[in-house]
Amino acid sequence: MSVVLLVIDGVLLVGIVGVSLYGASRLPAGARLPLHFGPAGYTNWQPKVVALVLWPAAAVVVCVITIVTRHGHHNGPLTFPVVLTIVLAVVLLSYLGALRAALNRSGRGSSPDIT
Repeated sequence: MSVVLLVIDGVLLVGIVGVSLYGASRLPAGARLPLHFGPAGYTNWQPKVVALVLWPAAAVVVCVITIVTRHGHHNGPLTFPVVLTIVLAVVLLSYLGALRAALNRSGRGSSPDIT
């Protein structure tokens, strides 16, 4: 695995942790955050504290798998570490969407109308 992939994974992981910190500061105390995006939309809404910990925990698991498998055989441009980096990027994007859905549901997702 190249150093570039490791740096990209680190940046994505820091981004996911940053989204958690932002969500912790913006969501009200009783808010719920979705953990799964299915065909019918976001499902499995969990309490704020649980979701804000589980999203980054999943990202850490992906990073650990990437680091452990970095010494594998590389056949072609789409190696296992590259796929896991793509998965990490998808986790970040999904997490941003989940946070946006939670903010909209709590009434804090849009700026107030100024008339």
